[in-house]
Amino acid sequence: MTFKKLIDRISEEYCIDLLSKEEDIEIQDIAFIDNKHGNASKNTLYFGYDKQIANIVPPSQCILARTEETASPISLRGNIALVAEDSLFAIFNTAKNLIETTRGEGIYEELTVLADETQNLEAVIDAASVRLGNFLVFCDMNFKIIASSVSIPVLDPLWKENTVQGYCGYEFISEVKELSSIRNASPTTSAVEVTCSQSPYRKLSSKVFHNKTQIGFLLMIEGENHLLPSHYEMLSTISRVISNTIAYYTPDFFEETSRYHELLYDMLIGAPAKDIMPRLIGLHFPAKMLVLFLRPTRYLGQQFLKNHTSKNLKAIIPGTHVTYHKSGMAAVIPLKEDAEMTAELLELLKDFSMKEYVRIGISHSFTSIESFAGHFDQAYTALELGQKLKTEELICRYQDYQIFDLLSEVKNSEKLGRYCHPALAVLRQYDHANNSKLYKTLCVYIEKGCNIKLTSESLFIHRNSLVYRLDRITEICCIDLTDINTLFLLRLSYLIDRYNELNTSMEWG
Repeated sequence: MTFKKLIDRISEEYCIDLLSKEEDIEIQDIAFIDNKHGNASKNTLYFGYDKQIANIVPPSQCILARTEETASPISLRGNIALVAEDSLFAIFNTAKNLIETTRGEGIYEELTVLADETQNLEAVIDAASVRLGNFLVFCDMNFKIIASSVSIPVLDPLWKENTVQGYCGYEFISEVKELSSIRNASPTTSAVEVTCSQSPYRKLSSKVFHNKTQIGFLLMIEGENHLLPSHYEMLSTISRVISNTIAYYTPDFFEETSRYHELLYDMLIGAPAKDIMPRLIGLHFPAKMLVLFLRPTRYLGQQFLKNHTSKNLKAIIPGTHVTYHKSGMAAVIPLKEDAEMTAELLELLKDFSMKEYVRIGISHSFTSIESFAGHFDQAYTALELGQKLKTEELICRYQDYQIFDLLSEVKNSEKLGRYCHPALAVLRQYDHANNSKLYKTLCVYIEKGCNIKLTSESLFIHRNSLVYRLDRITEICCIDLTDINTLFLLRLSYLIDRYNELNTSMEWG
């Protein structure tokens, strides 16, 4: 109930003088003013005497008894009302009954209407967070973050990190599950405090059910507004709204998750080998495989990725297993034992990427599923680098980008230039002074495997012109283009140049 609605209801029975009305804040609790009211919550309605707040800033919402003593002027900020001194306690009890009676019904009705209007879980979570006055997040049973509030940010550093990455790490999950409040929680939506010793922010948690089976949990994290007794009831009510919203408007949430899906996901969030190995019994993975990381090139929603892209990938590549991570889909696909990525498979994936509007990162091949997480990193990195270096490419193989991944491990990238062959700097200076293209010519020549025909075709020049340019390059730079070590250093130098140009464009972009 808001301040305005409460005053309107109480005014039907008592005489109330409204001194100030600003933001119509939701009232979640009531309390008496004491010497600690400087830490007052915005969502609490405070009762007291006018002389208690003379010459100081009053709480955001308060109802004060007018005393006979001559009091100093009251600071007219926030929501303030005056009542007769002899009616203060009666009005307190009336307000308490009104708030407790309407609290659960009001928030349930409000959020249910919002769910029907928006059909959007995130919108419901955000509105619920505003009513609670604190950050709210909904996670599934794997502690994967499904939705979180945006109007009220999280202050807790641990959950700020979790929210950014979209999931909780395995160690974090294991520690949370060991909390006595979690282990002893009843199988109901009743809210329980789950504050841990590693964080100063108090937390409330409420289970979310569907057809009597827990599907996730709501977590409210205390911020600027302190945890109140009313939060327990409200969080339990919100849990029921979330359950209904998911059932009606987020059917993809109930996608059947196999043992393969759960195992692959736990490996990605850091589950230790001792927990993984026993779960491999009875599961069958290919003798040789690749990891694909797929991310949509246009926003079609996570539901499209699960309901369409995943099913279509499994249809064209039987034996594929998938899970979802980092705003995309991770897939393990089989390879023939005696082959790597074939041209046929590559064309198949290119065609799939265009039809499904996805970009695909591809790892090296591997033979043991215990290496899945490391090869997922390869596929993910390939996609990230490919998106920065070749924005038009839909297929990004790690083997084409691993040198850039290696360069990214250098702490001070500015020092990479010292490892470049001096010929590149010489050619840049010569081109600038003579309006020539020797730098690019040498780059293409090396990329084409020192093949005269392919290089001249790529540069759209006659082979004789190319030979002339190469002669000039060897003369100007004093290098031997038949020496394998020189060619290696030149190729590496061009890659370093490209990597540094990428970093510069990202900094200035």
